[in-house]
Amino acid sequence: MRCVVAATAALGLAVLSASPAGAAPRPRTDEWWFGPWAVSDIWKTSQGAGVTVGVLDSGVNARLPELAGAVLPGGDVTGKGTDGRTDYDKKNDGHGTAMSVLIAGQGRGKTGFAGVAPEAKILPVRMTHTGGVINSPQVVSDGIRYAADHGAKVMNISVGVDADQETNLCPAQVQSAIVHAIQRDVVIVAAAGDEGNSTNLPQYPASCAGVLAVGAIDKYSQPWKGTQRQSYVTVAAPGTHVGWVGQSGTYYPNSWGSSSSSALTAGGVALVRAANPQMSAREVVQRLTATAKDVGDPGRDSATGYGVIRIFRAMMKNEYPVPANAPNPVFERFDESQGVHGGRPTPAPTSPALDRKQGGSDWTTPVVAAVLVGALTVLTVFLGLRGRRRMRRLRSAHDSPAAHESPQDPSPTAADPPPTRGGRPEFLPPEDADRGRW
Repeated sequence: MRCVVAATAALGLAVLSASPAGAAPRPRTDEWWFGPWAVSDIWKTSQGAGVTVGVLDSGVNARLPELAGAVLPGGDVTGKGTDGRTDYDKKNDGHGTAMSVLIAGQGRGKTGFAGVAPEAKILPVRMTHTGGVINSPQVVSDGIRYAADHGAKVMNISVGVDADQETNLCPAQVQSAIVHAIQRDVVIVAAAGDEGNSTNLPQYPASCAGVLAVGAIDKYSQPWKGTQRQSYVTVAAPGTHVGWVGQSGTYYPNSWGSSSSSALTAGGVALVRAANPQMSAREVVQRLTATAKDVGDPGRDSATGYGVIRIFRAMMKNEYPVPANAPNPVFERFDESQGVHGGRPTPAPTSPALDRKQGGSDWTTPVVAAVLVGALTVLTVFLGLRGRRRMRRLRSAHDSPAAHESPQDPSPTAADPPPTRGGRPEFLPPEDADRGRW
C-alpha cells in the first residue's frame, strides 16, 4: 500500500522556522491533528523520550534536517547490506522518510514539520525495493524480527501485501515473527490498507493476529473512502490531508491513506509508552482500544474499528481508568491463534470412553445412569422455579434506565459531555466541526 500524495509540492505553505535546540517543536498550522489530539498538552507529560520506533519501510533519509538526531543505525532485510539510513523509494520520494517525519519530526528544516513524538528514536529497517515492492513474506518476517531484536518497543508498518483469503490471512512465517516480537513486548502497528473502495482485499501484516491495524479518517471523523473495510481493523487515525516530507526535503500538503494513519498511531503509542515505562504492550493496546472515540457507523465497524484513538486518555491511567478485564480484541485474537483461552492454555478435550475400564463388563454404567436421571429430574424442577423468579426480576430491571447502557463499552466516559471552554479538544462529528472545538 502507498500513502497517496498530491502531485504538486507545496512551496512555502505555512512553513515555520526551526525550533530552538532543546525546545518542543512547534507544529505547522496545517498539521490539523495536533488540535483534536491536544498534542501540545500531551507533550507536557511525554514527547516519546526513551522509546525506539522501528519503521519497516523503504529506508529513511537520516540526513534530512527534519529528522536530525532522531534516526538510529538500522538494518536492511532486502539483502543490500545498508544500515537503513538511506531511503530507496524513488517513486514516492521516500515513503519511509515521510512516515518517520510523521512520527518523530523535529520541526526543523525548510518545512518545519513536527512529528507527534519528537523525542522518540527511529530504527529504520529497509524492507521494500524501489516503488514499495515486497518480494516475499519472508522479507516481512525478517524485518519484524530485526526490529524486535534491536530495541524497538513500537513498530510501524505502513506497507501491506494482499493476503490469501482462502488459506490464511497471514503467512505462517510472518505470524511466527509477530509472536517473536510480542514475546519481546513490542506493539506492532500496521496500516489497514487503501483499497476499501475497490478490491478491499485483506492485507498482511495488518491482518495478522497481534497487530494493531489502523484505518484512516478525515478531518470530520469520517472514514476515508479508500480505507480497507475488514474485520481486523481495530482503531482509526487521521489519514487525509496529512502533509508529508519526502526524502528530497519537498513538502507535499495533500496526501491520503492509512499509511499516515498507522505512522501517527505509532507515534501516539511512543508517547504512551514513554509516559508509562512499566505498561506492557498488551495493556497499551487494550487502553488505546478502550479509550477510542466511536466514529463512523455506531459501534465497532469494519472501516474504523472501535474508533479514533485518543492518546491522552490512553496515556493517563489514573484519570481514565480501564478495567483489567476490559475487552482487548487484538490480543484476544492473538491468544486464540496461539491456543490460549482466557490467558491460560486451552485444555485438551477428553473423552468419557478414556475413563472406562478396558475390556470386561462395565456393571457401573446402569447404576450411574439411573442416579444421573434422578438428579437431572430434581435439578430441572429447581431450575424451572428459579428461572421464573429470575425472569420476573429481569423484566423489572429492563424498565430502568441503567439497563439500556452498553456493558461492552469499557470506557468510563462513554457519554462524554461537550468540552468546556479551555477544556481538552475532542474528535467530534461533522455537525460540530463549525464550533471551533473539533
